[in-house]
Amino acid sequence: MRSFLISLVAALSYVGALSAADVQLPAELDLSMVTDRSELSFEESTPYYSILSYVKDVPASDLSAAAAQLRHQRWEASEFKKRPENEFPIFVDLIQNPAAYRGQPVTLSGHLIRLIKSTAGPNDFGIDTLYEGWLVTEDSQQHPATIICTELPPGMPIGEETIDGVSVTGYFLKLRTYPSRDRKIRFAPLILTHTMSWNPVKVSPVFAVSPIVLYGGLAACTIIVIVIAWLTARRNRQLREARYRNSVPDNPPDFLESLTP
Repeated sequence: MRSFLISLVAALSYVGALSAADVQLPAELDLSMVTDRSELSFEESTPYYSILSYVKDVPASDLSAAAAQLRHQRWEASEFKKRPENEFPIFVDLIQNPAAYRGQPVTLSGHLIRLIKSTAGPNDFGIDTLYEGWLVTEDSQQHPATIICTELPPGMPIGEETIDGVSVTGYFLKLRTYPSRDRKIRFAPLILTHTMSWNPVKVSPVFAVSPIVLYGGLAACTIIVIVIAWLTARRNRQLREARYRNSVPDNPPDFLESLTP
């Protein structure tokens, strides 16, 4: 039984390693010219578009499995191992150790604070359109990661509005610089992928009301208010009349008689 379990663990480890190897970028793709904490340079455009073209054909499940495997390895080797693995601050680790993630699959989840569409630059891969999203994660302290993809989920809005329920798995290329609102230079992990996952929160209406029912209800409420106001005024008038009657004596004194000598 023990030997069977050992064999099973070995087989699973082999499958995991094989899956991770299947999603590795081509060996001929040179990333040695990529530098962190800088804008995307002309020399970096070749691996940039190469990865965007390559990731389209990588199965999403294999890419996610490889990203989870790398996350586990980074968690085990980090000072955060005392915490649960799902609390490992991968955004922080990307900022502090970008070389460890270069060209490797990474999964980030959070909400978009910006999504724009642009025309791709000159490239040899037939890529015409790019989408750039700024993704804020739970551990990023409101600093965004830059997500570049070539397709969007159906219905995802483009613009400055916040989009919740977004997750992305792609290849980390570099830390790119961007000017922040406080006029400081910030660094954002640059993730290249085919598309994003979006699970919008659907808010169902409590009830649906037809216009006829709505207007009818408003008319009925108006009539009820008028009737209540009329009844209240009538009641108040009756109370005033009753108080007046009670205040007048049945046999009022004759003041003239009291003045007679």
